[in-house]
Amino acid sequence: MKILKRLILDIDENLSQIALLENGKLKEYHPEKRDGKNILGNIYKGKIQNVLKGMQAAFVDIGIGKNAFLFSDDVLFQQENLPKSITQVLKPGQPIMVQVSKEAVGMKNPRVTANISLPGKYVVLMPNVDYVGISHRIEEEGERKRLQEIVKELKPDGMGIIVRTAALEATEQQMREDLDELIRLYEKIQKDFQNAPLPSLIYKEEDFAIKYLRDLLSDEVDEIVVNDKEEYENIKRYLKNVGKENISVTYEEGDLMGIYGADFQVEKLLEKKVWLKSGGFVIIDQTEALTVIDVNTGKYVGKSSLEETIYKTNLEAAEEIALQLKLRDIGGIIIIDFIDMKNENFRKDLLEFFKKELQKDRTKCSVLGYTQLGLVEMTRKRVRSQVGSYLKEKCPICEGEGMVYSTEYIYKRLRNNIERVLRHIKVRKIYIKGNDKVVKIAAEKEIVKFYKEKFNVDLEVVVDNNKKYGHFEIEFE
Repeated sequence: MKILKRLILDIDENLSQIALLENGKLKEYHPEKRDGKNILGNIYKGKIQNVLKGMQAAFVDIGIGKNAFLFSDDVLFQQENLPKSITQVLKPGQPIMVQVSKEAVGMKNPRVTANISLPGKYVVLMPNVDYVGISHRIEEEGERKRLQEIVKELKPDGMGIIVRTAALEATEQQMREDLDELIRLYEKIQKDFQNAPLPSLIYKEEDFAIKYLRDLLSDEVDEIVVNDKEEYENIKRYLKNVGKENISVTYEEGDLMGIYGADFQVEKLLEKKVWLKSGGFVIIDQTEALTVIDVNTGKYVGKSSLEETIYKTNLEAAEEIALQLKLRDIGGIIIIDFIDMKNENFRKDLLEFFKKELQKDRTKCSVLGYTQLGLVEMTRKRVRSQVGSYLKEKCPICEGEGMVYSTEYIYKRLRNNIERVLRHIKVRKIYIKGNDKVVKIAAEKEIVKFYKEKFNVDLEVVVDNNKKYGHFEIEFE
């Protein structure tokens, strides 16, 4: 049965979403807030603010209100005789051309590099390095050899080229035109760098639709559906330019994510528990430092031996985990606790199967193997904030902790604070200012009555919802 690949672009004034569906199942998902703060891929004329010899790094003012981090490896690659220290190359106040390679994630500043890369339809131009690379997704040896020979002919001296997956079966002329366009673009960027004030934006990455189409069209998309007329025209124009006019493009008003059944699948990306078809499940726990994934058999009891049941659950989990990492855009260190297996062949097969599934991901993944505790250790390159950060925000009550003060603890703190006042000061009346939770506890525990009867002190509980959950303030007269 032929797989129908449909690309959905659901765009409104606040949030843009692009989803790749294969026979209705979500395979890729990218949200983006329309607040003008997406800077990944942008090129700036930056100003070196300070150089940190101990960290072999520098902070660069790129004019966004938050300095960007420039690591030594991202600037020293240009030096023929590699200096021992970044301080030999960079000085405070010095102008530098940099490109955002990682958005700000959590408390971390955005990361920039002086190794500029300009993606085109078929190739990526890297003007500052002498390098040739072919997309790992082009696997056929004959095609890889053909593309390498073409690139050797086209590559300008001293520059680098990476051949994209979209170049599969592209002609030399198509690749030449693409490369010539990128070289002209870089020459313009260099000119703008010379004339632009310090600091300033000198190149902005393609708009939302084109940026992702450039990558996703290599997946042989059958149909594109979009609900924005301007983007519809942009897409039609882009497809004509890249010779993909055979792809159906439809303008359709309304909630496309809901119409095509992608919205409920996206909502599942925000949950910790992911159910498997067999009845097993995985738990995905994300922290600032790393992501931990736990695999469980759940309702699955199998039909043969226990070891076979565990093996099948682990294989199913491996496939789902690879998909979830891509869909949720989880990066950094990832630890996976598959169900323990004693059969060494099963362990090896599981790891190889998992690596194969991760090859479907455009983002670089590295599987380091099993730890001494039997956990699978891996990394996935972190470029953007994970999907949850676009669709969720920190809870105003628990402030992202996931836990709040218990009723018992709030009540104990109330009594302790009231009695501390009574021990040291002679008062006629005490005021407790707290949010609804504090007021509710005070009422349920009859705290006003208790202190009137025991200490002959009047208490008044005042609602103040500017206070954090479970927090309160005590005043007296």
